[in-house]
Amino acid sequence: MGEASDVADVIDERPAFQRREWRVNRVAWVVLVLILLAGLAGLWGGGALGQARVTGADGRLQVDYDRFVRNLGESTLQVRFPPGSAHEGSIRLSLSQDYLADNEVMATTPDPMSVTAEGDRLVYEFGVRGDGPLTVTFDLRPNSGLGVLETTVGGTSAKPVRIRQLVYP
Repeated sequence: MGEASDVADVIDERPAFQRREWRVNRVAWVVLVLILLAGLAGLWGGGALGQARVTGADGRLQVDYDRFVRNLGESTLQVRFPPGSAHEGSIRLSLSQDYLADNEVMATTPDPMSVTAEGDRLVYEFGVRGDGPLTVTFDLRPNSGLGVLETTVGGTSAKPVRIRQLVYP
C-alpha cells in the first residue's frame, strides 16, 4: 500500500492542462476533417466548388473557369457567345495582356483568324458561320507563382465580365 501512494505522489497530474490539450486535439481533428471535405467537394480544383461560371449583364457572354489553379498545372478558360453575337461574320474576344503573361497559352480552340494588341489587351478574332454560337476554349498553364490572377473578358457587343483565380503551389 505504501508503494501505490508513493507512485501517485510521483505522477504529476494537471487536469486543467489535460482538458486544454483535449480541446486543442478536438479542434485539430475538426479542422482536418473540414480540409478533407473541402478537397472532396472540389475546393482545391476539379469539383463543384472549384468551378465558376459568370455571365455578362446582357447575357451575351458566358465564361467558365477554374477558381483555384495549381501553379504550372493545367487550367481551362471557356468563353461562350450565343447565336446572334457575330458582327460581319466574326466575333472578337479580348483578354488582358497581364493575365496572358501570367498564363502560358497551350492551345486555343478554335484557332483565331487573327490576334492583335489593343492597349493593354490582346484581341482574338474568330470566324463564325452564319449567325451561330461560338465557344472558345483556352488551355492554360499558370506560371505566375502564387497569388491571385484577375482579368476582364470582353467580346463583340457583349458586356465584359471579370474573373478571379487563386494560384496555389
